[in-house]
Formats: sequence, structure tokens, C-alpha cells
Amino acid sequence: MTRHTTDKDEGGVEPMFSGETPEETVIEMRGALKEYLRMIDRPEAPFTPEELQKTAAIRDLVRLNQEIAKRDDGQAYEEMLVENAEFLKQKALQKLQGSTMLHGAVPLAVPIVGPEQQARPPIELPETRRPPLDEQGNPIPAFKLDRRTVPRKPSSRPLFSDIAATYLALRETALGVGHSDVRIARARIDVFLELIGDHPVDTYNGTDLQAFVDLMQYWPGDSNKRDPNMSVREILAGNRDLRLQPMAIKTFKEGYVSVVKTTARSGMTEHEYQDPFGGAKIHYPKTAAEPVSAEPLGASQVSGIFRTGMSTGFLDNAMLPLLGHLTGRRLGLLVHLTGNDFREKFDHVWVAQTSGIALINGTWKRVPYKTGASLTFFVLHEFLHEIGFVQWAMTQGDKFIFSELMKLADPSKSASSYMQRLFEKAGIVGGNREVFHSLRGGQIEEMRDANVDARDRRMQAGHQLGNDEHDKYGFRNITEKRARELARLPLNPEVDFSVFQGLDFGKLAAKKRTLGRAAKAK
Repeated sequence: MTRHTTDKDEGGVEPMFSGETPEETVIEMRGALKEYLRMIDRPEAPFTPEELQKTAAIRDLVRLNQEIAKRDDGQAYEEMLVENAEFLKQKALQKLQGSTMLHGAVPLAVPIVGPEQQARPPIELPETRRPPLDEQGNPIPAFKLDRRTVPRKPSSRPLFSDIAATYLALRETALGVGHSDVRIARARIDVFLELIGDHPVDTYNGTDLQAFVDLMQYWPGDSNKRDPNMSVREILAGNRDLRLQPMAIKTFKEGYVSVVKTTARSGMTEHEYQDPFGGAKIHYPKTAAEPVSAEPLGASQVSGIFRTGMSTGFLDNAMLPLLGHLTGRRLGLLVHLTGNDFREKFDHVWVAQTSGIALINGTWKRVPYKTGASLTFFVLHEFLHEIGFVQWAMTQGDKFIFSELMKLADPSKSASSYMQRLFEKAGIVGGNREVFHSLRGGQIEEMRDANVDARDRRMQAGHQLGNDEHDKYGFRNITEKRARELARLPLNPEVDFSVFQGLDFGKLAAKKRTLGRAAKAK
């Protein structure tokens, strides 16, 4: 049992005590145990430097093993300790091996045995791996290293890119081939792989995610200002002075970091590995702007939007603001309404409801709804029936109400751009604080002011019912009594609704755009 740096027992761990015979090993063990007993029996005696050093080494090893166990169990752990585990372990062992031996104990590295054993050269400790140093000689934090080349543990799990390919294929099955959400997710995953590298999925950790965030703090938030001919690293290097506004914190968290986390977790069940980013606490840069809440619109501003939309002669500019204002529904869902989505639910109470999929340019595609609650019907204010819009819409059958928008590659995105231009044309320039969502939010506020039940407000706006257990019971749709109340909510007398009287909806729908502008009359 002579101790060598290469000899190990059957469990792969070097023996703590050396010796050619069991008797010699027992002598070493007895000496060490006597010293520990002396320390226990005489706590009042001051500890020697050797004792303090050995105690500190044992404490360091216990702490390190605890943090590694936390990581393996998916709990929050000290990343810096685990990242440098091998280095810290060797330092602790050096403390144990390098201290002058306690009284009565046999040195671990140089056992007292026969002359042939004493003639052996002293055992050299293995070279420890120290973190690289910067120009001032200070250790470089792990998240500042090039994560593409840092040493990683051996693994038989698939590469991150393989996990991502499966994840994106499943999303494409759910959303449809070529869906914009899938394209965006794929592009963001590619950015992560270019910066952090493509490794076995279970070899990533929170430090990789922090490194990703640290690098991406220079990523321009406006995609139009990223040169498509430059690599990701070139774009980041070109904006280190932040002359281009970086991403907002919401895009950072919900756009880039979220898709990386979700992708990594998507293969856990099939390939049997733990969440590599579980429990990781990420620090975001101060330059990532906090989200700006949409601000409410005044009555004069709403009237201005209505008048400006009518003046353009386009059905979407004219009716989408009114629909948003009177229904509280999201723009993407309103854009995808067909004539068949409109119906008389109760006597003289009309509603609209999407099935969740629609035939777009010969292909069935998912309607862009946020949650399952968006698929419930919503009540149409009686004013929409009064001006004849509901009747006209129902005659369209399976055709889209906003057919010109639906001819575009991304109807929802185009509609959002048109609405923003409409707001600017109406003189409302609020740095994205006063947007289409402000119309929707205004309707939700008006329902609250009219004492509409909170549960009915959420269902009308397409929100989830929430965490109140009582709200989850009963019908998941608005009752007839509540529907009548919503259909007859008083209109704001300060808003000018007169511009919608006597409209020819067929004529408005027939007007076409050319490259985003109205087609010239022939």
C-alpha cells in the first residue's frame, strides 16, 4: 500500500495512509488518530499552525464537495467555486500534504519503512491548473474567458446544436414551416453557438450563460443596424462604444437568454441530463433599458387617430384602431379575423372568435394568439353593428376581413408598422409609449371604470383567468348577461365616433397599397 501518485485503490481514490504491510498502515492511522484525539481532549490548548492549516484544508474540501453536489442536484451553487474545482481541490490537498506533520503521526508522502523505500525520490504533487491572469496579474473571471475553448468534462450527450435542431423542428411542426417565431429562435440560437461554442449540452453551466450576456451587452437592438455581412463578433466589436443603442432588458431576457434556456431543457427527458442552467443567477448590464409601459391616450388623441385613419382610405387604418379600442383584443389576432369568425351569439349580441388556425395563401397556418384564452369569443360593441361593420364582415365568409394585409409576408408585423406610422401621422410621437396597445389598454380601463367584473374583463381582453382558484370554476366564456353589458358599455362622449357613420366597407377593403403606399389611380 505504498503511496504513489499513480496508484489508487479499487474505487479510484488514493489511499490516505501508506505502508508496505497492513501493520505499517495501522501505525500511520494510529498516529493520526492520536493527534485528532489530542485536539478533541484539549480544546483549550492553542492550535498549532499545522493544525489550523489542516483544518482549513478539510473545511475547503467539504465546502467544495457541497457546492458540486448542489450543482448536480440542480440547485443554486457558487459558480466560481465549481468552475475552479480542480484548482481548489489541489490547493486543499497541498495544505494537507505540505504541512509539517503533527506529533506522533507518520508523514503521508514519506512513510517510515525499509531503507529501500527511503531511497525513493520524493513524490511530486501534480501541477495545478490556475486560472489565467490579466495584464495586471489578476485572475480573469471565468465568464470573461473564451467559452469556446475552456476545458469541459467528458460527455456522451448530444451537442447543443443537435438538441436545438430537434427543438426547432418541433416548434415548426406546431407553428408551421417558415413561421417567423421559428426563424427568430434559430437566429438567436446561432448567435449563442457562435459566441459560446457548440459543446455537449450537459457540459454548459451558468458561467456560459453569464458570458453570453456579458458579450451581448453590445448587440445593437435595431436589427436594421446590424451589418448582414459581418460576423456576430465583428458586430459586437464594432459597437463596444455603444454608438448604436443596445438591446432592451426584455429582449435580453425573453428573447435571447430564454430561447437558450428553453432549448437546453428541451432534450432533458430524452437524453437524461439535468438542466445545465438550473439555478443560475444572471447579472444583466445597466445599459439594457428597462421596459417602458404604454401610456394611456387622451380622448382628443383617440379622435385624431380615428380621423387620420379614415383619411387614408384603407380599411385596416380605419377599422383596426376602432376594433382595438372597443374590444381590447391584440392587434395580431384582429388582423387574422375572417367573416366566418363573426356571429350572433345571443339575441342582438354579436361576437367574434377565431379557431386558432386559418388558410393563408393556400396553406393552413396558426393564428398569432398568445394564450389559449385568446381563442374564446369576445363581445362586439353594438356600435360596430350600428355602423354596419358586423353585417359587412359576416358577408365575407371564409375571406379575411383585412385581405390586403394578409397578402404580405408577415401580416402582424406589417400591421404593427402601419399602426405606428398612423400614430405618428396623427401627431402622436411618444417614443413607443403611446402605441396600438394604448388603445387596447384604454378599453380595459373603461371596462374597469364601468365596474365590469374582473373575470369578465380578463375574458373579453383574452387574458388568462389568473391564479384565483374560484375564477377557474364555471364557464370559460362570458355569460349572456355579461355579454349584453359589454355590448352596451357607454361610449366616451369626448371621443369623436362620427367619422365611422355611413362608411362603404367594400370600397375601403378594395383599396390597394403599392410598396406600402396607396396605388395610384389609373
